[in-house]
Amino acid sequence: AYAPIYALQDAYDELFLRPWRYPQHLRLLSELTAQEREKRQSLADQSPLAPGRNALFTARKVVYAVASRNSPRFQVCVTPYSCAQDYLERSAKEGQRALQELQRKGRTQTSGRKKSGLARNGLALQGAPGTFMICPLETLSGERLLYHKVATQRLHYWADLLHSFSSRQIPSA
Repeated sequence: AYAPIYALQDAYDELFLRPWRYPQHLRLLSELTAQEREKRQSLADQSPLAPGRNALFTARKVVYAVASRNSPRFQVCVTPYSCAQDYLERSAKEGQRALQELQRKGRTQTSGRKKSGLARNGLALQGAPGTFMICPLETLSGERLLYHKVATQRLHYWADLLHSFSSRQIPSA
């Protein structure tokens, strides 16, 4: 049941260990992330996000990106929990919302189509783990940081940074 999340953790680790295996926009993301973490290290220990540390499962109070493998598109999230837990909860809520929407439409339209089993058919996850990555960007867990005061600010910072990053024209590798 959790195999896709473990595959996402493996892909995150491999991005830092073998970056040449990934598209240019993900290699550039890993470089940008390393630079930003170095800047923030004095405020919050960024080592829990290092490869081989199961960052998706163990790091808490994290800003992370869901990154497309095929194009420089990113969704930035912030969570007081782990990336894996937050992503699974968001996916489950989205799947539930989509299922309720289909059920609502089913009551207003009589379409002879079966609606059972939709959640297990992948509505919660819009793509297979091979089409995207979860990339922890920064941890906000530090003695000198109050998560509830900096979380939104750092979310917006990263969203702006990645928006400008993704809107640049990236030549193909």
